[in-house]
Amino acid sequence: MAVLAVTLLLAGCGDGQSPRHGIALLPIPGTHRQVWHWTGHCSLSPAADQGCAAAGPILGLAQLNGDEWNLGGPAKAGSLNMSVGPDGAVTLEGQFVRTAPCTQSTCLAPSAYTWVRGYPNVLYGINQCYGDTSPKPSPRLPLPMRLDSIPAHLIGVTAYSAHTSDVTYDVTYDLWLHPTGTRRPCRTQGTLEILVWTDYDARALLPPSLQVGTATIPYAVDGVVRPDSQAWSIYASNVYAAGRTAPWGGTLWFVPDKADVVRHGRVSVELSAVLAAAGRLLHGNYGWPMLGQRYWLDTASFGVEFGPASGYPMDSGPSHFSARISAYCLDVRTTLAAACE
Repeated sequence: MAVLAVTLLLAGCGDGQSPRHGIALLPIPGTHRQVWHWTGHCSLSPAADQGCAAAGPILGLAQLNGDEWNLGGPAKAGSLNMSVGPDGAVTLEGQFVRTAPCTQSTCLAPSAYTWVRGYPNVLYGINQCYGDTSPKPSPRLPLPMRLDSIPAHLIGVTAYSAHTSDVTYDVTYDLWLHPTGTRRPCRTQGTLEILVWTDYDARALLPPSLQVGTATIPYAVDGVVRPDSQAWSIYASNVYAAGRTAPWGGTLWFVPDKADVVRHGRVSVELSAVLAAAGRLLHGNYGWPMLGQRYWLDTASFGVEFGPASGYPMDSGPSHFSARISAYCLDVRTTLAAACE
């Protein structure tokens, strides 16, 4: 049995109260107590009394997004459950006897060759291709925003502990960028997805052939800023010269060295440094125009990618996991140590 237990606990936004600064992205304690279910039949929105709901629930400034985008098989193969407790914490529980990949022509990416079956997350901004059912943003960070208009020092703050056994996973931010300021973005030629891992299983690592560079990304653990000498590896897929991508977009991954992953504790990551490093790499390696005046940030999510224990893309083995997210916060015009205080 594949088991993943991840507890995400935020200090700074982590005592169940809203931070004095920043954008707290979990429900106010006591306002919601409900469970939502995603299955192979209702993979991109939760199951309803009849069929599938229109979208995941919007709770304040964020949305619960099951996002089982690469999950195949029948509904009876298992489900992902997302619930909100009295303290506002979000609990994820996956109980899948089978996690086959989605290969039908109606799948979101029927030719995807990856171990990832889903990415349950707390979503801020615009859900790609579902702009009409996305949450309204905070005035402090009204996505979509052109990159050169985002206030300096955009920082994401979380804290978590991970206990894993026989499962492939990563804990990650997921940033979506679009080459226009549309409020209804959808995956298309030129769309850019940037994943920023903070923890991962060794089986989750991308092949060395996809590594295209490194970057220094400022981050802090338990309020202590890590030395600038640590480099994050950058991987790329479906990214081509002169601003082109695959028809459904391209992807960059920012991955810390295994010795620098954070198994538990408060973690602050300067996401503005990630965006700047992505722009430099795309300009230098692929001849893209600089991103600042040409791309808009649509989405900033935080959650867990999961898949079968073997890490093999076509494996249909089981996946059982649980996760508890007690807070997720974004802040601007601040420092790593002070963000979301």
